[in-house]
Amino acid sequence: MSTSLVSSDSPASEAEPRPAETGPLEQRVRELEAKARSLDAINRLASSLLHGQTNVDDILWDVAQGVVAHLGLEDCVIYLFDERREYLLQRAAFGPKNPREREILSPIRIKPGTGIVGTVALTGKAEIIADTRRDARYIQDDQQRLSELALPIFFRDQVIGVLDSEHTQEGFFTEEHLHTLQTVASMTAARVSQALLEEQLRDANRLLEARIIERTRELSDAQQRSERLLHNVLPHSIAERLQRGEHADAERFEEVTVLFADLVDFTRWSAPLPPEHTVEILSQVFTEFDSLTERYGLEKIKTIGDAYMVVAGVPLARVDHREAMASMALDILETIRRLRRVLDASLDVRVGMHSGPVVAGIIGTRKFAYDLWGDTVNMASRLEAHGMSGRIHVCEQTSVALSERFSFEPRGEIEVKSLGRVKTWFLTGRRG
Repeated sequence: MSTSLVSSDSPASEAEPRPAETGPLEQRVRELEAKARSLDAINRLASSLLHGQTNVDDILWDVAQGVVAHLGLEDCVIYLFDERREYLLQRAAFGPKNPREREILSPIRIKPGTGIVGTVALTGKAEIIADTRRDARYIQDDQQRLSELALPIFFRDQVIGVLDSEHTQEGFFTEEHLHTLQTVASMTAARVSQALLEEQLRDANRLLEARIIERTRELSDAQQRSERLLHNVLPHSIAERLQRGEHADAERFEEVTVLFADLVDFTRWSAPLPPEHTVEILSQVFTEFDSLTERYGLEKIKTIGDAYMVVAGVPLARVDHREAMASMALDILETIRRLRRVLDASLDVRVGMHSGPVVAGIIGTRKFAYDLWGDTVNMASRLEAHGMSGRIHVCEQTSVALSERFSFEPRGEIEVKSLGRVKTWFLTGRRG
């Protein structure tokens, strides 16, 4: 009996994998394919995180959506701790739980230690639940799913949130899912922390800008108050010179008119009144006088007790200084008559005015004031002091200068200190 030999080149001689060897090989291929998918998913998510959103919620939604899209999961929910770390708040939930894109209909709050997610947040350890029906911690917020994977999101060794996924298939999640999502969680933590720092920086910048704006407004308000105060104390042109850093030296003015108005017997009849009532009356009277000063373009110099001093022709010269002051003097009498009725007070006033040269300038360095000096000032003051209630007392040269536009009546001669006998007149009204 002969034996037939088979050639080594025959196909029958090729080694064929035995059935027992096929299973591990296919398993290894599936594992490599899963790793390839995981790496591809990680690369895509990394690219999205590097070049994507800067808002924390947008970042979390991109991650949740990317995990579902690239890893074939049914859903992905991301929780972050609130600022006080009192609870975990659902910030992104891609899948059946959010039928509208990037909108959670009922965001879940979970206390640390409550449920699977809360346990992971508390312990910092990931958990794979093969069958949620056997785990009493499982929280069902809509339809029950049979398996769950929850893992912590760490930043600087502290849990800042939890990444959670559920699946309708029992035992769906594998160690490969866990390793992949751990990498995703690490990338998410880094990007979220960067976004939070950027957000804090933006908030700090906004706060700084708001403080700068508020401080600028406060400084502007303070400057305006200072300027108003300066303009209330000094003539406008003098205040502007000081604000420009210029010196306001004393100046001589050749032609001005000075007026003094004094409330007659005010100290005597106001003595029984409460102090606040006395101040209120003076305030109303001088406020009315200030309005007249502004109306006629004059310059208030000061108040001395119940006396009021004003000048025309300082610090800006004007040819009609007598006319303007005479008009104000007549209006002062009318104002006092009106206030006497309104305030039901025994108000009366003496007025004296005189024209001539003066020296004007600032006195003092801290509580400074703009003041006038010279014989013209002294004469106006003495005319007021030697006048009569309800009358405007002037010298003869004033009555001559204004005779065409104003009416006068003679007072006669009076004795004036340092000048002797002086002929004076009362201004009584306007002509025409």
